[in-house]
Amino acid sequence: MKILLLIITIFLISTLLYFAFDVGKWFYHNILGWHKPTKEISFDGCSKCSTCKICSKEILQDSQGNWF
Repeated sequence: MKILLLIITIFLISTLLYFAFDVGKWFYHNILGWHKPTKEISFDGCSKCSTCKICSKEILQDSQGNWF
């Protein structure tokens, strides 16, 4: 049980570091596919659109706030 708690804690801390400082982008962006939008976000009437800061692909935001 302690090992599982340690793994979850490490994952949460590294996730915060990814969103704040781009630490671990090889894992979160390249493997999990988590995109980060640029500051230029537009709305097309249905969803929010932007480009990814890391790979420059066009991305959309879903209803739960995730970028794909």
